[in-house]
Amino acid sequence: MISIAEMGAEPIAQIWQELRALRSQKPGAAKKGDRLATFDAALEQAEQLFTAASVVGTATQPIILLYGLSQLGRAIAASSPLLSNNEYALSGHGIDDGRQLQGATSNGGLAKLMIRAEKNGAFPVVAKALGASPMVEPVPLGDIWALLPYSERFPLPYAGRLLRLDFMPARSFLGRVDEEEAGSLNLLPTHLQMDVEDPNCVPGEIIEEEWRRLREFLANYPTLSGWHTQGLLQRVPYIRGESDSYGSYLSISLAFKPREDDPRTPADQRAQIYHGARYVYPALDEGGRPAHPFMLWWAVLYPLSRLARYYPGVWMKLTSISSDPHAAPIEFILREAIRAVPELALRAISWSMIPHV
Repeated sequence: MISIAEMGAEPIAQIWQELRALRSQKPGAAKKGDRLATFDAALEQAEQLFTAASVVGTATQPIILLYGLSQLGRAIAASSPLLSNNEYALSGHGIDDGRQLQGATSNGGLAKLMIRAEKNGAFPVVAKALGASPMVEPVPLGDIWALLPYSERFPLPYAGRLLRLDFMPARSFLGRVDEEEAGSLNLLPTHLQMDVEDPNCVPGEIIEEEWRRLREFLANYPTLSGWHTQGLLQRVPYIRGESDSYGSYLSISLAFKPREDDPRTPADQRAQIYHGARYVYPALDEGGRPAHPFMLWWAVLYPLSRLARYYPGVWMKLTSISSDPHAAPIEFILREAIRAVPELALRAISWSMIPHV
């Protein structure tokens, strides 16, 4: 089933055409010299690699996709105003999978692979360019996998429980939106462990214990820091029950003070756009930075590519659709990477073109 959000996603051919157009615009810090040359070549190689990945099977797809993603990372780094001329040139993967790949076929073996960034290399540099969690502490692959939108359609066996949050931008009220109002989070009642007898009739005011649960729950989502409800209660209930074809959920209205150094709307300052929908991601370490979907893809494709390249027997077993429950999730995630990763790179590079204070 295609969601409403996916219907708003740009076709992949259009994404690549927009990326091609950026090469003559010299975005962000990729204005001239080696940075511009790196940006131009990296995007050309990335497009060719992703095109090749789209016409091969799962036996080699992750190998090609990882190197295509790596080249997009080079383009992001070259254009990023957050990286100096001494930082943008990437060298080495900069990510580690614990070297336990041979056990990936055991119960939960793939999901339990521990992924973390190294101190040096491409991964932590691109994470800095994106303002993302550097993942210096090990995170199970299953947790990372579960954060990717739509991965729940074909869930990885033993996948983790980290949650991305659906974020809806504020709707105009009598033709306007307050400058601080961002929108609402859509949560299942179980996310907050709240007792909701009727999900379509939730009181606008909640008791202190529920406030505590909400504050505690949202504390692990760095981009939501500073949220408040002042002024919102006069217009909409702070927490209300909603329902759609996917079930019932809680809609929690949030407002934020706009960041003066960021020209985007309050909603876009707090959430990442993915196939037309907005999501909020948790921190993955104590650094206080949120996960970024581009880096999540990197962390997923790296161990898959190493399995396919260095342990082909293990990889063929995992991708046997008739005998292994990992096969369908892997097939889905590789197809999704072909269209999602270039879109995320386009957004990151386009952001580098906006003047930063």
